[in-house]
Amino acid sequence: HAGAESDGIRYHLYIERATEKDTNVDYDAFLELIKSRRTIRAIKTDPVPDEVIEKLLEAARWAPTGFNMQPLEMVVVKDADLRVAIKDIIDQYKNSDFFALEATREEWQGSPWTMETHGRLDSPLAPVNILILGDTRRRVGLPMAARCSRQKGDSIFESSLANPFMYMWLAAHSLGLAAQPVSAVKYPKVQGLVKHLLNLPDYIWIYDLFLVGYSAMEEGGPSAKLMRRLDEMVHHDRAADDEFMSEEELHKQIRKLRAGNVARHVEAE
Repeated sequence: HAGAESDGIRYHLYIERATEKDTNVDYDAFLELIKSRRTIRAIKTDPVPDEVIEKLLEAARWAPTGFNMQPLEMVVVKDADLRVAIKDIIDQYKNSDFFALEATREEWQGSPWTMETHGRLDSPLAPVNILILGDTRRRVGLPMAARCSRQKGDSIFESSLANPFMYMWLAAHSLGLAAQPVSAVKYPKVQGLVKHLLNLPDYIWIYDLFLVGYSAMEEGGPSAKLMRRLDEMVHHDRAADDEFMSEEELHKQIRKLRAGNVARHVEAE
């Protein structure tokens, strides 16, 4: 334990180690956990015990961060009025600005998503909202080469939040919880309104929002997922001139993925 409190200033740091238990995890079980994870958009309003939420937060805390600067902050929102207010802010954006921007999509991708084709994009009123935040002041601890390069600094900072985001999601899935990320919270209008609602300072950036609860979907296992083949994604040594997809092949696959064709778990053609 390093650190103390002086004149009301907190700077506690703790030296923590993993347990000495065998850290070899069954790969097949681990892969199955990854393969069966899905975004669940139907979430019950039933409460989730605090000790279960604590496990998600602890998993996220141990995620790797760039140069161990640990910019992660998390806000757990269970207050009903605040959850409704956050939902209203996000739903208003998704059912107006989102569709307006979709109308500008390139014609080769097919018909743009509209309110008529996809209906309202309302978020479920999950019993727990967890906001993944980043304290931008911690970027000062990065190497000077990263501090002097906006692109490099942004990459390290966002990776340091993406890692705990994924750790938390997998932890939720391992505990039988449904989780839906709401990336709309990143947009300036939504971000500003949510930060104001929760009294978050300017130097805090909202990376994402997790809606967490128990699934309201019918039993039957995870839905099928349209996937690219591994040998299409992995490349070795020096690339051949035709190593990557042509524009025509890429456009065809993007159209198929956008169409949401997940009738069975097969490779994209």
